[in-house]
Parts: sequence; C-alpha cells; structure tokens
Amino acid sequence: MNNIGETIRKHRRSEGLTQEQLGKRLGVSSSTIGMYEQGRRAPNKDMLLKICEEFSISADNLLGLSEPTCEAVDIIKEMSDRIRYSDNLTFNGAVINSEDREKLLNAIELATVLALSKKNI
Repeated sequence: MNNIGETIRKHRRSEGLTQEQLGKRLGVSSSTIGMYEQGRRAPNKDMLLKICEEFSISADNLLGLSEPTCEAVDIIKEMSDRIRYSDNLTFNGAVINSEDREKLLNAIELATVLALSKKNI
C-alpha cells in the first residue's frame, strides 16, 4: 500500500499539484489524498482507475507491479520541479533567490531544446 502512496505523491508533485487540487480533480478531500500518500488508507478500485487516468499511468505502474518507462522529459521535469519547489536551494553554499531560480530553469529548458534539436528528436 505504501508504494501506491509514494507513486501518487510523486506524480502529484511532478504535475505541480497540491493535495487539495488533486483531491478536487478526483472528487475527494485533501486529507484523503494525504492518507493515500502516507499509506494510512488505500484507494478503492474506482479511485485507482481515476488516479491512473489523471496521471496517464497504468494500474501496474500505480500498484508497483511494473517499472515506468524512464523518459528524459520526466527526469528533466522532476529536476525542474525540485529546483522550483525546494526550500532554501543553494549553489556552492549561497542561497538561490527566485529570480536566479527562474534563470536556472530557463537555462535547463533552453539546453534541453538545443540538445534534442541537434539530434532531430
């Protein structure tokens, strides 16, 4: 049951959603989402299907029965989300302010576009 919660949390965060926002999309409270993520409550079959549809993942992936495909775009999005949402983000010991954080995110996006366009992907 804990793997389901971890998977829900991972996908919710990667989509930039709060527990409240995900709850509204799924028709449940934010505390229900929190309980799912903490492994204190398991979603029923219908809710599992809603969650899979919301995140465009398979039930096997949600249940931890198969590994998701590792897409570069997912890794880049996860890294960008960590930069965007991490508290007290630092570089060589200096705190990165919000303006520099945006510059860093823009640089990652630009580097990704340039790298992939040269490969004609």
